[in-house]
Amino acid sequence: MPVKPGDGVVYGKYDGTEILIDGVRHSLIRDTDILVKFTGDKLTIDSVEAVNESVLVAVETRETSTSGGLLLASGKNDESKRPSTGKVVKVGPGRMSIDGALLQMTVSVGDVVKFRDFAGNEVKIGEDEYTVVKMTEIMAKF
Repeated sequence: MPVKPGDGVVYGKYDGTEILIDGVRHSLIRDTDILVKFTGDKLTIDSVEAVNESVLVAVETRETSTSGGLLLASGKNDESKRPSTGKVVKVGPGRMSIDGALLQMTVSVGDVVKFRDFAGNEVKIGEDEYTVVKMTEIMAKF
């Protein structure tokens, strides 16, 4: 299991099943639905860890600048596309094979990656936007 009692977790909005135990609402989630785990009371970049084959990516913003320094927002046609490139911030330990061995992750912290459009889940940590993607969703690293 990638988590232990007391760890905080972030999971997808539609993941899990809600149940009542002694009048208290709980969520049952699969370990594969955990996006990141964290320790302490607050989700910060220092307290967060990637789990399994997850990669936490600081996504590039859609703003671009001209040679004169003028900032340009994304165009109307770009609004439906989420950013799909960014810098790797955290890397999980890897995917477990059928014999229990961890499969090697092929990206490292600091790599710039391109992942599939619309892949992963967006996570806000502090004031910054990140995307959590599975290693299999990464198409290239730079």
